[in-house]
This record gives sequence, C-alpha cells and structure tokens, in this order.
Amino acid sequence: MTVTFFRHGVASGDPLPTAVVLWTRVTPTASATPGSGRGPRAEVSWVVALDRAFRRVVRRGTATTSAAEDHTVKVDVTGLAPGTTYYYRFSYQRERSTTGRTRTAPATNAAPARMRFGVVSCANYEAGYFSAYRHLAQQQVDVVLHLGDYIYEYGTGEYAMGQKNVVVRQADPTHEIVSLSDYRRRHALYKTDPDLQTLHRSVPFICTWDDHESANDAWLQGAENHDPATEGSWAARRAAAYRAYDEWMPVRLSGTARLGDGTQIYRRFTFGRLAELSMLDLRSYRTAPGGAFTQVPSRDDAGRKIAGDDQIAWLKRGLSTTASQWKL
Repeated sequence: MTVTFFRHGVASGDPLPTAVVLWTRVTPTASATPGSGRGPRAEVSWVVALDRAFRRVVRRGTATTSAAEDHTVKVDVTGLAPGTTYYYRFSYQRERSTTGRTRTAPATNAAPARMRFGVVSCANYEAGYFSAYRHLAQQQVDVVLHLGDYIYEYGTGEYAMGQKNVVVRQADPTHEIVSLSDYRRRHALYKTDPDLQTLHRSVPFICTWDDHESANDAWLQGAENHDPATEGSWAARRAAAYRAYDEWMPVRLSGTARLGDGTQIYRRFTFGRLAELSMLDLRSYRTAPGGAFTQVPSRDDAGRKIAGDDQIAWLKRGLSTTASQWKL
C-alpha cells in the first residue's frame, strides 16, 4: 500500500517499566502540510501487540489531532509489562502506518545483566546523509540516547560543514527558522529521512535538546544566533522551538506526553538496579556565555551557571539516593 497519510514514520520514546510514548504524524489532506496550519481534525487509531502480526493485542485506542498540534499524535501507553518488547502501529481511514518496535524498561527491582545504549547527537541535514542512524538500527541496542542538536536551525548554506563544506541536501524552509511554522517544517523534514525513520521504528529514544533545536549557543535570555532587532523576542522564538519539539518528538515534557503543559525536559529513567539515567538540560537555565555578543565580564565568574539551581539540586538528590549500580 502506498503511504499517503503517514509520511513521517512512527517513533517511541521515554520507556518506563510499564509505559512508553508512541508518536506519529498524520497528513489528512494534501493541504495539511507541516507548519501550514491547515487541515481538518483527524481521529487516529493505535494498537500495541506482543507480536509483529498483531495477533496478541494488549492495548488499543484512538487519539484526535488537528492543525493546532500540527497533526502530530503522541500517546502515553500505560499498563504494559516491564522489560517487554512490543509492536505498534497507527491507522487512519483504513490506511496503516509502518510497524514500530519498542521495549519497556526493566522492573524497578529487576537485576538485568546488561543494558546497551546507542548514543547519537548533532545531525545536520544539509551536511550529509544519516547512514549512522541506519547502521545503528542494525545493532542490538535497548535504547537510543539522543543528546541534542536533533535538528539545526540555519538557513541553506549558512552552516553546511559537509564534505568540502557544501550543501549536500537542501533544508526546508531554506531560510533560518524562527517561527512556530518554521520549526515545525524543519522537524518534519528530518522525519522524512529514511534512515532516521528506520532507527525510530526500531528502538525507543530518550532525548534531550541542546542549542540548535532553538538557536546556536542558546542560554536563558538569548542565543548567539539570535538577533532581537531582526528576529524578534527570544522568549517567543524559544517558546516556538520548544512547542514544535514537544509536538514532533516522542518525549514527556514536565512529566507528561500532553502538549503545552510545561517545558521541563530534564528527567530520570531507571533500568532495574543496574542503572539510573539522568537526562539533563544544559541550555534552558544557563547564564550568559560571555564573548563578544554579551557583556559578561569574565568566563571565570563564580556566579555563572550551566544547569540552574533547581536542576542541580534535583541531580544531586538522584545521585545520592539511588541504589542503582551505575549512575549515568
């Protein structure tokens, strides 16, 4: 069957012992392109099973999406068994998405002998192809950790950095992304990459953002690659970037998969008694980085921060109280 509605693949993420986030994007009409703000409300069905043939279905449901969510679908599927592989897919008007594979985390009191993580970051679409994603999908990993720069914000040719520093494939939009529509379109472009789609449908992701999800060298009150005189409010731009990220990524922000209920991305995952993973946010709370575009007098100022007081306190509590063998 030719896929017309599910053009951006499927994904899963943030695996807990009994829950995992599932994601897709539906294109209900030809005009309902990412970032367009057009298209009708659509009711999308989802199903989770223990086998790829979907004979042993364990969960199913529906989710309604619209242009307000850029027609993305995020479902936090609960009531699953720990340390278990599941298969999932979505459907709309009798068309089925590709099948995804995911896995829940081990039970809190389990003692797994091993966990294998794939670690990726910094994927600039214009610099080349994502063959590393394709090769990683062929490995036996439990989770992919994406450490940020899932997208890049630059306009075409502004930051190619490919072989001979040429644009290998053109970004969309071709200008630097600033608005909510822009960020949605750039996320959508990445999600059309076949190698990224392959990796997403093969294994759950645990992600955090770095700077290029919003703008280069981002900090609490600005970014090196943001000019308020020509690009408007930094707060508005960052809010647009975070909104698009929430829509297009299989993550829980502020503890839920619901859209618009917060922007806290630092969070913690436990893999039995073997390991505890603290995913950090080193952009949203940092003070000015110094340099020509700020007035910070010294990089050695003791008052400067990279993670903020609340996040550091949260991290310390986790490191000091966990019984896990490995603290990541």
